[in-house]
Amino acid sequence: MPENRLLKSTGVYFGANILNGLLPLLLLPVLTRVLSVESFGEVAIFQTAYIAFGALVGSTIAESASRKFFDEGAARQLPDFIGSCIQVSIVLSLITSLIIYTFYEQISEALNIPPSYLFYSILIAFLLVIIQIRLGQWQVRNKSFAYGTLQVSQSALIVSLTVSYIILIQPDAYGRVLSQLIVCITLALFSIFLLKKDGLFNLFQFNPSHIRESLTFGLPLIPHVAGVFLLSMIDRFIIAGELGIAQSGIYMLAAQLATLVSIGHESLNRAFVPWLFDKLQKNRWSDKVLIVKLTYLWIFTILLTAPIFFIIGPYVVVLVAGPEYASAGKVFGWLALGHSFGGMYAMLNGYIYFSKRTFSLSGITIASGAINVVLLILLIPKFGIEGAGIAFSISMFFRFILTWFAASIRHPMPWTSFLSGETKA
Repeated sequence: MPENRLLKSTGVYFGANILNGLLPLLLLPVLTRVLSVESFGEVAIFQTAYIAFGALVGSTIAESASRKFFDEGAARQLPDFIGSCIQVSIVLSLITSLIIYTFYEQISEALNIPPSYLFYSILIAFLLVIIQIRLGQWQVRNKSFAYGTLQVSQSALIVSLTVSYIILIQPDAYGRVLSQLIVCITLALFSIFLLKKDGLFNLFQFNPSHIRESLTFGLPLIPHVAGVFLLSMIDRFIIAGELGIAQSGIYMLAAQLATLVSIGHESLNRAFVPWLFDKLQKNRWSDKVLIVKLTYLWIFTILLTAPIFFIIGPYVVVLVAGPEYASAGKVFGWLALGHSFGGMYAMLNGYIYFSKRTFSLSGITIASGAINVVLLILLIPKFGIEGAGIAFSISMFFRFILTWFAASIRHPMPWTSFLSGETKA
């Protein structure tokens, strides 16, 4: 893909990510002023739950459909392959539901949310797999406008329905839950329609080799996603247990605001990955040197801007959520720094995905997540929610360093040799 297409795709993704990030932010002032801090905490735990269930119901399997696109002769296989991915996700969702049903009372009590939220979370996680497959097939084809339209539509519909419910019907957490469910059902069905329309969906063809291939790619990534959960989600549960659900809600507010830092990172990465895979497939030395230079430039830019968020964090929090959430400003800078390290990590994990040897990512993320849990246990009692932010930042830096090391082994690049002017055919 020409470099100008990379810039164009980055611009489209960036615009879509800005809108996608701002829309939930527009909802925050409503939620924080209409809902109690405890109800906002319930919303935080619910959102954490469906993200966590994503790994169990097949979010990693969905990524195999995107990688399949780059295989030789993939065009005629993709409809059956995508159908196989969804078949696997259905089975995994049923297994997960059965396990949760067995222990739902204990889990509900531990998380301090209604039992129905657990099953809504599983269903939403499955529906998001379908939406993710549709988005992935647009991404690998560089159809950034279609990708952004569906992405922004999802956020806009959730915001609209949530505001309508909590203002017109009942000011409680259920409005946010119900809105997410309705929108995901609608867009998942629409995604299936669009996949079918593009000749990319065949659910009723049983192909053991495709199922095996999707599992071979996806299963090693489940520990990776579990590690991501330990890195970026389990802090809500520990805070709720250690400091109360209200503090979990305050922390969630800071975490949501801090995700805005990753908008630019995600925008570039979504455009960068198809371009990167295309260049790596051609295996030209000049392309590798260009990739390395762009990676260093992006890492330097991230490090240069990261300190700003410690300064503006407290003001942003009070402006968006009001003085009741002012304590979230203390943790905002640390969370933003962690997301900055996440942006640096995202520039490197593509080499591992391209190699298809994804198990190393799982080991790295599990190790980083374990470090985060240990740091959370040590720092939260001493520093409160600010300790959780410090733990997150340290753990994300650790993941970045380990991923760089693994990427250099899985797919060697001229990280230092290009400086000496060394060339290869």
